[in-house]
Amino acid sequence: MSKYVLVAFATLLLALTPRASAQNITEAQARAINAPWYSLFNVATRGDVKSLQEQVLTPDYESWAGYLPGECWGRDTSIKVVGNFSNSIPDMKFDIKEVLASGDRVIVRGEVTGALAGELFGVPHTGMSCRIMAIDIQTIRAKT
Repeated sequence: MSKYVLVAFATLLLALTPRASAQNITEAQARAINAPWYSLFNVATRGDVKSLQEQVLTPDYESWAGYLPGECWGRDTSIKVVGNFSNSIPDMKFDIKEVLASGDRVIVRGEVTGALAGELFGVPHTGMSCRIMAIDIQTIRAKT
């Protein structure tokens, strides 16, 4: 039986793309806007992590990871962390389970699966399968 790891991520993405109005985003628009971001977590199909994050995240992007009190990541740290996921979980897959949209806010509930091949958030490599729950809370705004 696989060992299950449960980690909740709360991420505030301050800007993703100019394709949708920040006033009233639909679930379909939220899914389309978020597709490039979540492709970064599907190791088998992702592209250039740095380039893609620079396209979808504003320079003032912040992510509240929730591991330590007051811990926030800026865009540069996010590029490094997400870029290293392929070392920690080489077969990583992100499956979006649910998207809720209201105004310019989007909540994405998803699940990361794969086998740990390196340390991940302080958890040592085990080689066993893991399943990580993710809950991301985002604010979408058009690039200016």
